[in-house]
Amino acid sequence: MVHGPQVGRCVVCGEMTDPFSNATCLQCGGAYHLALRQDVPGKDCGQVWINDEFQTLEYACDTCLGRAPTARAEASGADGAEPRGYTRRQGVRAADLLRQKRAGRERRTR
Repeated sequence: MVHGPQVGRCVVCGEMTDPFSNATCLQCGGAYHLALRQDVPGKDCGQVWINDEFQTLEYACDTCLGRAPTARAEASGADGAEPRGYTRRQGVRAADLLRQKRAGRERRTR
């Protein structure tokens, strides 16, 4: 069975992604805009970087990186209320978020 390109609703801005600007956040699992090609114009609602330790690509949306409020919170008109799920984090690097996630996984498996 052949599946079409993955698209979804961006967890940062709430708009639909397209096949040339779609990534999945490793922290929250949501889709977000990420320009995957330099020759196609696109917007970035997150980042991708190389993990120095494992030499792998790691992806995170701006919401999990603490750079943007969640699209759900903006859509619901939340007045300073904490959104459910992953919330905005201030001053935390993406690599630190992933280390925390791995540490939590390791604690649960013990």
